[in-house]
Amino acid sequence: MPSETLLAVLKANGILPVASPAAFSFELLTGGFWNRVYRLRCKEPTSIDWVVKQFVQVPVNPLFPILPAAEYAALRFIQGQECAPRPIAFIPDSSIGSLLVYDYVQGGSWNGDLVAAATLLVRIQQIPVNAFAMQAFRRLPTDAAALQEHADVILQIHPGAVSDSVRQFRPKVPAQSGDSVARRVLVHTDCGPGNMVSSPDGLRLIDWQCPGIGDGLQDVVTFISPAMQVLYGYPVLTLAQEQQFLETYFSALGENALGEQATRTRFHSVRSSHHYRFAAYCAMRSQDTVASDEKTSRLYGVALRAELEMLHRLLSEGLDP
Repeated sequence: MPSETLLAVLKANGILPVASPAAFSFELLTGGFWNRVYRLRCKEPTSIDWVVKQFVQVPVNPLFPILPAAEYAALRFIQGQECAPRPIAFIPDSSIGSLLVYDYVQGGSWNGDLVAAATLLVRIQQIPVNAFAMQAFRRLPTDAAALQEHADVILQIHPGAVSDSVRQFRPKVPAQSGDSVARRVLVHTDCGPGNMVSSPDGLRLIDWQCPGIGDGLQDVVTFISPAMQVLYGYPVLTLAQEQQFLETYFSALGENALGEQATRTRFHSVRSSHHYRFAAYCAMRSQDTVASDEKTSRLYGVALRAELEMLHRLLSEGLDP
């Protein structure tokens, strides 16, 4: 899309000062799976160094839906907490679709700092959910039974051998899931390493396009998910790395001994169900793209195998409830 069109929309909505298109530079950023994301800078001395996200109409995603208004709401909700970009503006309906503008985060891809990643999630989850959040965000499934029911729905999209291979690893649903003690927090839902930026001011979590209110352990399992690491081009975490991340997370929660034990118990009661749902999603995506995008289909196939290996490990270690 010509940069002049984007600039015209931003100016028409009062977001940019009136200036010649020549005063600005656009750079198409890479890394996103769905939407077009640009970096907008002014060639003159100003504070304008922004990201402009143009949301693209795609089929409804059963696990990671694209929710433009919710992303803007999430950035507003956590503004000032030093964990995400600062929101600038949101245009819900323009001639070129929904546009979200926020500050560009200086820095590079996640640098592998597991302590920083765990403490970042804790900082976000310690922000009290208020009336604004309850109104702005969808509710997420939190107990093992609901997670597995969602996974089974995803698996029904493409009946056949690939989906059947996932069903073989369906965990047992615990008699007591621990859902009743889960504190409701803002959940990113897509907090893989590719959505973390190591900036000079600390780690930041970007791409809040599918947030919800739910159990913070969803983001914990998402981060350690082998599939998520593979999909974002990172090696699967070793067992030692996984344990370092988890121990940092549980310690940083600041709960008393009883509260920490309850959280650990809930983690073990839902973990396998989250991995099962990730495996179902990878199976779906590998089949969605098999005819149209062979490279992507293969990538999701690798991610699926990694997630099934995790489920197999949990089963063999007796960690499946």
